[in-house]
Amino acid sequence: MKQHLAGIIPVANLQTDYEIETPEILMPVNAGFTAIQKSVFECSLAGCNTIWIVANQDLAPIVKKVVGEWVYDPVYYNQEQKRFYREHRREIPIYYIPIDDKDMNRRDSYGWSILHGVNTAWWVGNRLSRWLVPDKYFISFPMAAHDVYSIRQYRKEISSEQNFFLTYENKTVKDNLPLSFTMQGQDYLNCRRNITAISTRKTRITPEGRQNLPLSERWSARFFDLSTVLDKMDTDNGIKQEADWFFDLTSWQGYKNFLGSGHEIAKPYKDLTGPHRHVKLIEH
Repeated sequence: MKQHLAGIIPVANLQTDYEIETPEILMPVNAGFTAIQKSVFECSLAGCNTIWIVANQDLAPIVKKVVGEWVYDPVYYNQEQKRFYREHRREIPIYYIPIDDKDMNRRDSYGWSILHGVNTAWWVGNRLSRWLVPDKYFISFPMAAHDVYSIRQYRKEISSEQNFFLTYENKTVKDNLPLSFTMQGQDYLNCRRNITAISTRKTRITPEGRQNLPLSERWSARFFDLSTVLDKMDTDNGIKQEADWFFDLTSWQGYKNFLGSGHEIAKPYKDLTGPHRHVKLIEH
């Protein structure tokens, strides 16, 4: 049976050194093609059934204006060999979710945005129908440049029972690089339990009793990097595919290196990048 693959795009608490007032995810990776649009397109190429963008309420409306509420599956977009091929096109819904208030300034690192997206996608699907519960999650990072079109040929591996890791120079996301990967429900549980076990809270127990920690030592999980958050992910038994080229766009130098590299992420058809919106019913 075909797996339900949910795409997770972490945006909340993204850290860069750009020092600009505008959101970095709106930086262009090609003319008229932004970093966030690139991630949505990558999720659609991977075969995701739904896409979940983890963005807080101050940023979500801006992203929604650029990306929209749904996107076409590019594989089924232009099958002209079929009669009435436009009727065979598939739409992938896009949902926007903020970090929970209870996690703000406590464990809301960038890596936590991934786990929060996974948990929310499962929670919503489980409340609606067991047929809508994702079996697997594909994580795409906006601030990463690589040949996203190559993801299309790995659809089968991405939706398989094994986890999939995009690598570069034999490194994965567990080396603190924003490289696409998949995870499953058990991976989420393992990572979350580990964060709970190793992170500090407001107080600690000492031989003298419970004591308040200094402000700088409280809630250490909010400072965890990707490697720490995803430490319990098993990469040894996963499927790994080496990227021909890759640039970490979370640094200004990485962005400059990408622009001067000669590599390019071609802009897809306008219909494949949105923004598409659902038709609103007329209110009487």
